[in-house]
Amino acid sequence: MGDGESTNELQDPIASDSKIAQAFIERLRALDQSAWAELFDSHHTQIWRYAYARTGDRDAADDVSSQTFSEALTAISRYGYAGKPIVAWLYRIARNIAGKRARESHRTVAADRSELTAASPEDGLDAFVLADALRRLTADQRDVIALRFVAGYSTSEIAAMMGKRETAIYSLEARAIAALRRRLAEDSRNFAAMADEKQPLPGIDKVR
Repeated sequence: MGDGESTNELQDPIASDSKIAQAFIERLRALDQSAWAELFDSHHTQIWRYAYARTGDRDAADDVSSQTFSEALTAISRYGYAGKPIVAWLYRIARNIAGKRARESHRTVAADRSELTAASPEDGLDAFVLADALRRLTADQRDVIALRFVAGYSTSEIAAMMGKRETAIYSLEARAIAALRRRLAEDSRNFAAMADEKQPLPGIDKVR
């Protein structure tokens, strides 16, 4: 390889990012403890928040996030890098587990009504009520709300996770917010969430 080819390759950010990602995956496959610690530290909190939005229950979110990384550890030998960030793979695992837990806990109301935190998308909105409202959205609407406004992933990250263009995610966000507002307005317990489109849903109507 000539000097010119080497320089061009080093200056190509796509090629560089791909090599870094593949090298990291190889470390995960080799069960490198530092690589797994890095993966956990980078995504555990966001996976937990996603699970919390889906289930409305802290214990269930603990279980979902723990099981997500446990299944990832088991399945990493079968993971094939296809140009998408590894968080897209983690999301698919978490989505399947969270969906099952959400169905199981559908009739279970959290005993501690004070469990909302600053990480929750609705100040003063019960977490279980939010999870129930999300359950009545389409799968894509539900996930884009949970991933964007609760887990805190960026639009570009969500696009990679969901296999869509960023412009499609922006459009999906707008439709999801409108649908969520309608679902919350159907529940008379949520006076602040009545279907007045001029009143924002705290933490959700803002696209950050």
